[in-house]
Amino acid sequence: AAPMLNAQGAAPARADQLGERSNVFSTAPILVEAPGAPAGSAVLPVITLDQDMLYLNSKWGQRVQADLERQGREIAAENDRLEKQFADEERELTQLRATLPPEEFRTRADAFDTRVVEVRRERANAARELQNRANEERGAFFRAALPVLAAMMRERGAVAVLDRNSVFVAAESIDVTEALIQRLDASIGAGPADPAATPQVPALPAPAPEEPEPATAPAPEPGGN
Repeated sequence: AAPMLNAQGAAPARADQLGERSNVFSTAPILVEAPGAPAGSAVLPVITLDQDMLYLNSKWGQRVQADLERQGREIAAENDRLEKQFADEERELTQLRATLPPEEFRTRADAFDTRVVEVRRERANAARELQNRANEERGAFFRAALPVLAAMMRERGAVAVLDRNSVFVAAESIDVTEALIQRLDASIGAGPADPAATPQVPALPAPAPEEPEPATAPAPEPGGN
């Protein structure tokens, strides 16, 4: 039997699953409001940040997530279509086996198997490219966010930013995730793929083609007939 197309690997990629990170604690951090802790924008030497929440709740992350889910559904739908097509072709080839010479049947079966393997490789590459794009988008987001975060650190007098998911107990007032989301949405928005971020310059009309000058007949030579 010919190998069939496996559509399992084409589930929509999730932007919140990009980049494996090891956390010190598997549970969410305990946030407390410590007695006498400075509030809001007070000067604090350390601030915390939830990287996943920052990305997924930002306009950039939401735009990427929507794109990845849409493209993932398209990949899965195409895989399902190809799987059904190959099943029909395999069934037809099996029915022809009784009427075809053995050598011709073997040639057709080998060609079918080769095509199925090649298509499976192409579909796996499509899913891999989708995941690579998700990784690139997340990396680009954090590179764009770094100057904004650095400005917030200066404002608060912070010397370090800790991953909130790696902190066991912390005062809630030192977490800047929500404040940073608001600043990033205002400054970088949905990222370079946002149509609003790139003004559309109207195309100039194409110049009208120049009409060829009419040919001029040569003047008759003197004394000619």
